[in-house]
Amino acid sequence: MENNHHNITINDIARELEISGSTVSRALHDDTRISQEVIKKVKRAAARLGYIPNVAARSLRTGKSNTIGLLVRDINDGWSSTVIPQVEKNCTERGYGLLLCNANNDPQMEKYYLRVLQQRRVDGVLILTPIYPTADPYYVYSQSTPLVLVDTELNQPLVNAITVDHELGGYLSTQYLLRLGHRRIAYLAGPMNLSPNIMNVRGYKRAMMEAGIQPQEQLIVVTAYTGIQDGAEGMLDILKINPRPTALATFSDLVAAGALDAAKRNGIRIPEDFSIIGYDDIPMSSLISPPLTTVIQDKEMLGGMAVNMLCQVINGDTQPPQQYKIPPKLVVRKSTAPPKSENP
Repeated sequence: MENNHHNITINDIARELEISGSTVSRALHDDTRISQEVIKKVKRAAARLGYIPNVAARSLRTGKSNTIGLLVRDINDGWSSTVIPQVEKNCTERGYGLLLCNANNDPQMEKYYLRVLQQRRVDGVLILTPIYPTADPYYVYSQSTPLVLVDTELNQPLVNAITVDHELGGYLSTQYLLRLGHRRIAYLAGPMNLSPNIMNVRGYKRAMMEAGIQPQEQLIVVTAYTGIQDGAEGMLDILKINPRPTALATFSDLVAAGALDAAKRNGIRIPEDFSIIGYDDIPMSSLISPPLTTVIQDKEMLGGMAVNMLCQVINGDTQPPQQYKIPPKLVVRKSTAPPKSENP
């Protein structure tokens, strides 16, 4: 049977197989009252006829859209682009479609897309690296739409949240440079309205103070955004500091790559003259020259736990909001070495 003039319906499949529409519907939903033989026959016919389920109609019947919204602070950020596929994979495995929105670092766009996702009747929303570092701007929204904040650490868990332990990440990178013998260590920080950057700097300061070194504010350079060019500009500022630092920890591999390139263009050898540590372990970090020492964040675990937490709320979990932190790990490559004066 071929039909090129209208959308194929359950009734069309029923007529083709000479069974009732209710049997077809149950078979398509793997109802246990229907035999496996009939289910296979119905699904083969549905595929052959080009049947496409009416999601809107199903949503009206069930009150669910089987769709999750993912609102990303900056889709061009190297970190975000590695997390999004993990979120999509976990949504698909649970039978959810994904609506992706990009706030483009704009608080007004973030608010706009939150409204759009609510109007689209998504079953729940994930916000990847929220623009605001506290739960307050998102609390009211979470009372009407299941919500999980991803990649942010809250002082009070008013909203469900999951993050990498970014304070530990900043601590690990700085501690490693200290162990190599560096004492004048700069930190290239991202916009300080973002929770991960606040926590990274806190970890940097903790490591320095534990080594008996008072952190100097002039050694903490804050970038406007999170791209390669921001890293290059930040590095030029660091090279003007007198006396010059011997090492740099950063909040992003992209920023570290920009800093590395700026150092090379100024005749500074990495790591012979200056050490640089990245953060995120995006794919390019092992491919640039020299390959970046960096901090690994478990993106697969983050995406899986975020979707799982959201699904629990969607399915009626009434426990108080939870906050989870995933520990990062340091991976040592070729962009770090002892300071020049201590090299053999």
